[in-house]
Amino acid sequence: GMMKSHMCDLTIIGSDGVPVETSKFVLACYSPVLEEIFFKGRQCQQYIEESATLFIDFCHSSVIKAAIHHCFSGELPPDFDTERPNEELARQLAQLDHLALVYRFGAIGTGTYRAARKLINKRSVLACAIFDELSYREGSGNKVDSIKRYALDTMRDMPMDTLLAGGVQWMKDAAVEAIIKDQDMDVDEFYMFKILKSWTSAEDQIRHPIAQRLAKYIELKFIDPELLTGQVRESGFFEQRQINEAVKLISDSLANRDPSEMERVLVEGAGSDIVNGIYCRVEEEIGISEEEILFVKEDPDGYSDVGLYLWGTKWNIAMCSDYSNCFYSSADDPNKSALELVPRNTWEASYGGQDPPPKCTYVPNTTRVQRLSLSSSTAEKLAPNLEEMLDPTIAEKRRSGYFDKRTHDVAEKRTMTLEQMMNLPEDVKVAFKGELL
Repeated sequence: GMMKSHMCDLTIIGSDGVPVETSKFVLACYSPVLEEIFFKGRQCQQYIEESATLFIDFCHSSVIKAAIHHCFSGELPPDFDTERPNEELARQLAQLDHLALVYRFGAIGTGTYRAARKLINKRSVLACAIFDELSYREGSGNKVDSIKRYALDTMRDMPMDTLLAGGVQWMKDAAVEAIIKDQDMDVDEFYMFKILKSWTSAEDQIRHPIAQRLAKYIELKFIDPELLTGQVRESGFFEQRQINEAVKLISDSLANRDPSEMERVLVEGAGSDIVNGIYCRVEEEIGISEEEILFVKEDPDGYSDVGLYLWGTKWNIAMCSDYSNCFYSSADDPNKSALELVPRNTWEASYGGQDPPPKCTYVPNTTRVQRLSLSSSTAEKLAPNLEEMLDPTIAEKRRSGYFDKRTHDVAEKRTMTLEQMMNLPEDVKVAFKGELL
């Protein structure tokens, strides 16, 4: 309705087969690619010059109309309003972004990227729909546009709010395979199994055979044996032989593990000499919940063990026989990295502790391998690294949350990083009416 029918000299047909009439000249003003096709004789298999028809099979007619609307008005049409965030809109924006990428509509690409980013910030689970749409259109090659990168970054850093919040069920198998193979996803192997299981649950009969094929990228040896013999076995993704081999491998590795491979803390320099020494991580202890952390320095007599533990927001060092009387204490840093689990130089003497306070050096467990460091000949990386994201200096997104693997309960504290806040799209509409690319 933005131009008279007798001024239309081009028909565009989208994936739904609905013809859309428009003007070659107007589109060519904003797309150097279409300018070459329409007016400079550039060959294009999708364009039939005799009938002036352009076929765009990767987007719906509504998306084509939105692109034309933007060329005439400098803004997206009202039905592309991000105030109604849903899967359909997310996929339409992804298609529009790809259209802008293919035909180099600069202004459309800028406006679409801002809208899609705003949509993801409003409802992060929609990152799954955008990633799936662009994976389906582009395949699993290395050419990845900015919206797909932003969606991938969101899924990597917030898998609980995206993939495990139902978003993975929207995906086709190509996108799921890219996720399962991805080495930068902020999950361990059991969570990756949960992602695959969640995807399968939507259409079990169709997706289960595919899930069995994709399951080969999950390293069973890094999953708790109790979970292996429970949920993992019951899923049917693995043969019983594979489960048994993984359980045996874990059992043998624990039995033969060298003390130097254990997660531990070196405590030294304390005025109370009894606390100095090497503390090893205790995985299971009566009275210790999953949110708490305990390291123990064992004494040969069996009665003078010393514990280093996190209780609430404070670290303490005390005799294991009486955790209430602490030698030394230190506040827990909420912004610590994974390699700085235990405070190093912030300890203070309390109760029976003598100055000077200790210095603690945390040594990670060399056998506690996360998915970020896994590598194998079959699990090649399809998705780009975080260094290939839009902002290479993006700070690590820190999240606090607890997921009970046995009850399937999810309880997370939602946070927004500085990078997300700085990149929130403005609500000011920018017009591109006079821009010619």
